[in-house]
Amino acid sequence: MAWQALVSCALLGTERQAPPALAGDDALGRLLGQLDGTDREGDLLRAAGVVALWQRAGQELLDDRQPCPPASAADSVPVCGVRAARHLERLLQGQNVELLPEWLEQLAAVGRRVPAALLPALLDVGARQMDVQPLLPAVLGERGDWLARQREEWRYAVRVRDEAQWSSDSQAERLALLQYLRTVDPARGRELLASTWDTELARQRRAFLAVLAIGLSLEDEPWLETVLDERSAETRAAAAALLARLPDAALVHRLRERALNVLRGTLAAGRLVLEVEPPEDEPALRRDGVTGAALPGAAVRLGEKAWRLCQMLAAVPPATWCQHWQQSPAAILVAAQASEWCDALREGWLRATLCQGDADWAEALLSLYPDHASHTAALAALLPAARFEQLLMGLLAEDPERALLILGQAQRPWSVDLGRAVLSHLRQRAAEDKSLESWASSALRGFARWLPPQLHDEVAAGWPVEARHWPRWETALNACLERLRLRRVMAEALRADA
Repeated sequence: MAWQALVSCALLGTERQAPPALAGDDALGRLLGQLDGTDREGDLLRAAGVVALWQRAGQELLDDRQPCPPASAADSVPVCGVRAARHLERLLQGQNVELLPEWLEQLAAVGRRVPAALLPALLDVGARQMDVQPLLPAVLGERGDWLARQREEWRYAVRVRDEAQWSSDSQAERLALLQYLRTVDPARGRELLASTWDTELARQRRAFLAVLAIGLSLEDEPWLETVLDERSAETRAAAAALLARLPDAALVHRLRERALNVLRGTLAAGRLVLEVEPPEDEPALRRDGVTGAALPGAAVRLGEKAWRLCQMLAAVPPATWCQHWQQSPAAILVAAQASEWCDALREGWLRATLCQGDADWAEALLSLYPDHASHTAALAALLPAARFEQLLMGLLAEDPERALLILGQAQRPWSVDLGRAVLSHLRQRAAEDKSLESWASSALRGFARWLPPQLHDEVAAGWPVEARHWPRWETALNACLERLRLRRVMAEALRADA
């Protein structure tokens, strides 16, 4: 009550109302009784300070009667060295955090673990950064695994899981359990999901279906076929997308037969000509995930018929068309350029390529998507290292602009030979006194993420420092060299621990 009276006085102002008389017989009242009332503002502030401190001092601590969790098992894996720990600390503070996955991979390779003091910060970063999560169980150690169990946001990093977690109210914990089971025993993970499927909310169902991509096989097909009968279009689409990853699934065969009737190719003067008869809306197609309009959040904007065509093609292995028409992916894509349905055809084949992991089609599509925020890296990842580098070596000679665009987006390490070829081309550009375009400047900085660190000294040498535009090149080069240097010293520190 004393506090509320003081607040009321403060709101009205001491010119309108004197501070309340709070003197009394208890200890607080005797202390407040010492205020003489000659300084209203001062008395109000003094009384507020005394009452606030009195309230804080009188608060009782919460009585936590829950038993303490069992102590962590002792760590048998040695911790990384002091230098390596300092590097990790800086990464976790946000300095060059994109290098964290590389650092964690190297830490696991030398058989060391993360220092205990840095575990909370690392688990926090992992909760936000999906590419870090798969790397943590190998480097957290026993204490890190124990710590991950103590907080819901960190349970994604727990190594071994108990099926009792499936009854948890935590969606994150249940997703983590399903991910674990699909990794070690896919059939058991599917059975556990099927056992509670009827009670799951639609949003939860879609999240669980996304996890089924782990360990996906034809053994999952019978159950996924039942999900195609769900009322939710989003849930049906998620199940259909999983079935489309299985070339021998019945859904793929159904849509393949329909697609061959919808899209026909004929040879005219030795060139492929495409004819499209877009599919109409049918219940059977909707069941197989082919809808009349893009779902909310879809990245592509097509009309209804074009969207149905795109979805149908996305479910058919792209090699089907090469075999059917006896044409290469590049020739088929050239033929698509002449079709009024070009956007739908290209988008459908792109999705099918990413779905099936077809390297031949990925190589052909890379030339069409050299600088896409997500497609370029995804397509490049489908090519074996030797094939990717052979393609880029050829492009550097024939179409260097396109090669540099692809390299700026492709998220994969380079060999020494590719690194030297790129450096040679960039030095030549600088020697020709070409201004460094803004995208190229950014790309040069980004190249340091994928260049072999042992090329640091070669990267620094051989540049035409007398060129008119050299200052712009120098700024980008220095940023590249600094990141390369950091990668090299981080690797050296970890190797010293081995």
